Amino acid sequence: METYDDLIATARARQGARIDERAAFDLTAGPEVQLSVRLPAGLRIGVAAAARQREQTVTAFVAAALTHAVDAQLDPLVGLGDVLVDEVRRGIAAALADGSYAAAAAAVDRAEAASR
Repeated sequence: METYDDLIATARARQGARIDERAAFDLTAGPEVQLSVRLPAGLRIGVAAAARQREQTVTAFVAAALTHAVDAQLDPLVGLGDVLVDEVRRGIAAALADGSYAAAAAAVDRAEAASR
């Protein structure tokens, strides 16, 4: 029986070109350089707020976000993980919005109360 690690290795082997492209460089190699980009002011405010919540500097937050974006683009399994997380979030949001979550929680509460 194949292990999870075997399955991941097989999937990555099938996507070799994209993975090899990522492996060709070290994202942390070399001296730090200045990256200048134009962003909407609202995004800049959001980045600062998110960095504060994580107790990071804006530089550390942006570096982590860019590293993840590069990994997600070049490693299909990282990208798949992001897609799955987004789908779960959308499903939870929909269940909260339409009352499904509340109905399920109430049914569990009733079942637990009846079993006592």
